[in-house]
Amino acid sequence: MSRGEPPLLVRGEVALEAVGGRLVTAEAMAIGGERVIAAGRWSEIRELSRPGSRTIDARGRAVVPGLHDFHAHLVGMARARREAALDGARDMAELVAQVRAAAAMLPVGSWMFGRGWSEARLDQRRLDLLEAAVADRPAFLASHDGHSAWASAAALAEAGVHAGTPDPAGGRLERGAGGEPNGVLRERAIELVGRVLQPLGGEELLFALSETAAELAAYGITGLTDAGDDDAAGGLGRYSALGDSFSTLAEARHRLDTRLRITLDLPMAALTAATEGGLRTGAPLPGSRTMRIGWAKAFADGALGSRTAALFHPDTCTGGTGILRLDDPELDAFLAECRAAGVAAAIHAIGDRAVAVVLDAQSRSAPRGAGVPPDRIEHAQLVRPADRARFAAMDLTASMQPIHCAADRDDAEACWADRLAHAYPWRSLLDAKARLAFGSDAPIETANPWAGIVAAVHRRLPGDSREAWQPAQAITAAEAVEAYTRAPALAIGRGDEGHLHPGALADLAVLNIDFASLLAAEDDLVAVRSDLTLVAGGEVHRS
Repeated sequence: MSRGEPPLLVRGEVALEAVGGRLVTAEAMAIGGERVIAAGRWSEIRELSRPGSRTIDARGRAVVPGLHDFHAHLVGMARARREAALDGARDMAELVAQVRAAAAMLPVGSWMFGRGWSEARLDQRRLDLLEAAVADRPAFLASHDGHSAWASAAALAEAGVHAGTPDPAGGRLERGAGGEPNGVLRERAIELVGRVLQPLGGEELLFALSETAAELAAYGITGLTDAGDDDAAGGLGRYSALGDSFSTLAEARHRLDTRLRITLDLPMAALTAATEGGLRTGAPLPGSRTMRIGWAKAFADGALGSRTAALFHPDTCTGGTGILRLDDPELDAFLAECRAAGVAAAIHAIGDRAVAVVLDAQSRSAPRGAGVPPDRIEHAQLVRPADRARFAAMDLTASMQPIHCAADRDDAEACWADRLAHAYPWRSLLDAKARLAFGSDAPIETANPWAGIVAAVHRRLPGDSREAWQPAQAITAAEAVEAYTRAPALAIGRGDEGHLHPGALADLAVLNIDFASLLAAEDDLVAVRSDLTLVAGGEVHRS
């Protein structure tokens, strides 16, 4: 704080930090410039008031460190605002009706985009109905989990996909009679069509990104780690070689910088380009104040919803064991390149086999260089008991999304019926001293972190009348808040984020509830919003 700048005083129920299963609290705090300069009793803090000082009276309301969504897709969230939402379809007939209605709103011959269909609702025997619904236009409809997609005949033709197209390594084309692709794409087969997609861009995308940032601020989210893309295609501008999401967000920094603390992951395929550009995990994005370089992202397997999570034993719904997208030599080479580049790794692994394969690769890899943040395992939805202690032993962050547990409950019961005790094992990982950082995976699930906290505490969706699912793996509300605040800061190696002790960056939210309601984490917590959100002491939202 400069000599002439009066401090901002905050009086109320202030959570300085969530740590060790409890909230460390104070009556008040003072902010000078971008940082917290004091915290303690109100009688002490008010003595710091000077002419021009303002006081935020938050008595009766919880003041918390700004939440950090540790795994989301910001560009995908923005585009989803303009795409057909198919999550609500209860059967094939409803799915077709939703697609037909959305297609009717578009110019003739233009691309159609949608997302959210469920594997259980897609009848592959009647894909002709989807073809009729899109009216011969190129269409690309992503599944709910994003690990499958349906592409129309026109889209397949534009991509040059036909009966003679082989399945790519780490992917599969579903086929009908005579080996003709039926349009359903699994895992890396999506890339065959992805290279010709024409998604939302330009000024319309920038506007949608701005809307998304405003929505996040209203939740009390001040930080987000963008989980990036599967490949390095579709980039633009200075960072075109780093893929669609990274380059789009970098180009949009004039709209996003100082509104949200964004960590930008880059795809595995862009690691060489990042190295040549001198980019390192944790370093600021040149020309920005609140954007920085994140992790290099790789995919070890698929997802539960698409039945492509890599498993040790056949699942109980299809009898399959999923798709392992990277073998040992590929993982070893990826981690070696990360170590040489000073870039940390984030590896998607959902099934127990994928998690074990990644842990084994980590055990073979060289140590990280000085100052490089810990590597991450993304999702870790099925983890064998023998593998849980390995996260802490190798200082790996378990990057998990509690809303997935609640939303995937029926799929897990159908497909992992004989191993449910090993699914979404938050309590076991915490007890094994793992660093547990939470996110949403939006737009696959809602970005609402309060829905995530309800799911973490009750192991079910808000409003679900069923009993808590596998409650032995539930955690407390205070532990969940820590996973959304302190843990993401530790994961990126920032001691001045994720808390509100003196010296911390003043990223905070004044919530419209009190501490008792927050810690109870009942279903109505999903309606919580921030009355005031600050990033580095600057106001980014006021209700």
